Amino acid sequence: MNKKLGSSRNGKRLAVALGVALAASTVAVPSSGAAKISAAAKNDLTIMIGEPDAGWCNQDSPGLDQVAAKNSVLETLTIKNDKGKIVPYLLEAYTPSADFKSWTFKLRQGIKFHDGEELTSKTVQTNILANLGLIKAFTGKGQAASLPAIAWLDFAGINAAVNKRRPTVPVDGAAAIAAKYANFFKIIDTYSFQINLASPKPNFPYNLWNEGRTTIMSSASLVSPSCGTTVAVGTGPFMVKSKGTDPNTTVLVANPNYWRKAKDGSALPKASTVTFKVVGDAAQRVNALQRGQADIATFGAAAGTQLNKLKTLKGKVTLYEGPRDVEWAFHLNTTKLPFAKKSARLAFASAIDRKAFVTLMTKGNGSPAEGMGPQGHPFFVKGVMPAYSVDKAKEYAAQYKTETGQALSIVLQPNTTTESSKANQAICNMLGAAGITCTLAPPLTSTQVILAGFGLVNQASWFNVNSGSYANFGSLFVTNTNLELSGFGFTDPTLTKCFEDASAVDTAAAYAPCSTKVMTEAYQVPVYLEGGFLAWNNKVSGIGSTPLPGGALRPIISGSGFDIASVTKTKG
Repeated sequence: MNKKLGSSRNGKRLAVALGVALAASTVAVPSSGAAKISAAAKNDLTIMIGEPDAGWCNQDSPGLDQVAAKNSVLETLTIKNDKGKIVPYLLEAYTPSADFKSWTFKLRQGIKFHDGEELTSKTVQTNILANLGLIKAFTGKGQAASLPAIAWLDFAGINAAVNKRRPTVPVDGAAAIAAKYANFFKIIDTYSFQINLASPKPNFPYNLWNEGRTTIMSSASLVSPSCGTTVAVGTGPFMVKSKGTDPNTTVLVANPNYWRKAKDGSALPKASTVTFKVVGDAAQRVNALQRGQADIATFGAAAGTQLNKLKTLKGKVTLYEGPRDVEWAFHLNTTKLPFAKKSARLAFASAIDRKAFVTLMTKGNGSPAEGMGPQGHPFFVKGVMPAYSVDKAKEYAAQYKTETGQALSIVLQPNTTTESSKANQAICNMLGAAGITCTLAPPLTSTQVILAGFGLVNQASWFNVNSGSYANFGSLFVTNTNLELSGFGFTDPTLTKCFEDASAVDTAAAYAPCSTKVMTEAYQVPVYLEGGFLAWNNKVSGIGSTPLPGGALRPIISGSGFDIASVTKTKG
């Protein structure tokens, strides 16, 4: 943010001007708020995941496994149900204007945060201010703006200093930001509010879920210096007992005042404590399930050998695969060599044998990608991306050398899981077969990989942003939100404009010319589809059985993880 916004004098004036209700720094934010449950009633769950501890505050960027953990504590205004529809969650209802630029929302009443604060329009206002990355600039407290704020700044039409990627765009001053925000978020009454968007968004309620990332925190936790690291106060079924001190262990305890009920009307959650343990090797997670050291574990399709082993343990372990609509694709950074050259991108895309990759890594637990996103996604156009051809890859690599005087050399970035290193090495081997030099960078955590992708640091980054049946999440990374991961917003602004215009209509036909260009020019290179896997041993019951307020269920596993409010286990 610029210095003017960061000054305490302007911060105080803007906070008053916006009418934002921010808790004072003296308000206690519990690091646990542990429920008092007798030893005899204890029902403890151990869940093994692959991603180390990450931040959970509004400006943090956790990966999928950490989203699963945090969504046991923090909840979203909307949610995707098991029918694939976005429905109200902490919200009771929402209504759009005819042009889809103005949305009116009504909260459920009587929902309390773990620190006792009631969920009201004022609380949501504070969270939206945090989503915009403006809390620290306005108050001197909480997290400063990070790249995730750019999407929300775009929704509000605010040009802030965090928009450093587009230096030609004038930065709004404090008065302009205050005026735009005042129009963007309007409180109607205690439980109702309105959001006025800068452009039409026909499916805007999706962005209030956003693959489980747009969570709502208590006002005090948002301005805590430890927001998201050791402090995370939400409305969810579990509360933080210990987080951020051990990167491999997060301990949660039951929320005794949780607002949702089980099917039979009994109280939730059923478990007393939940411990998330990080184990980066899928084989170790399988062994832990067999030995009773873990009750539940998550897996990706790239752990194919271990998934097939789990399938042999029927009666001892249950393995569930979500809908195979999560696509993993490389986003090739076009802001610098080698992928600033179309020839390098086409060489990379042509060298990848998707069928061989799926066979090698997923062992039948994934599918080769066929387009930008899975079938049913608004971006999907079949048959336009470069086909696998070693000869073509060699031809394009030779063209690149002619154009630049350099041999094509690529560096791939794995995360800290064993499967990621294996998957990236498999891609390197395919590139090597086409005469393209490929090496692996030292592993980074999932959060570091995400932030490097946002920053266009890596040559190529794996992401799963084009998944499911909604375009909203993927749109954040191809439009003027500046989260564009391939860099074509800077090298080909007409392509960004294509997606920007299409998002106002939000139909497959509108996106088709944009997606076709992305595929034919290999700005993104899809590799495989997976469903995500959840496994649990035979002492665990109740997974996927807690009803959502609208009557449907939460998916057993999805982009926001899984619902463990109803999970219990037998003794012994």
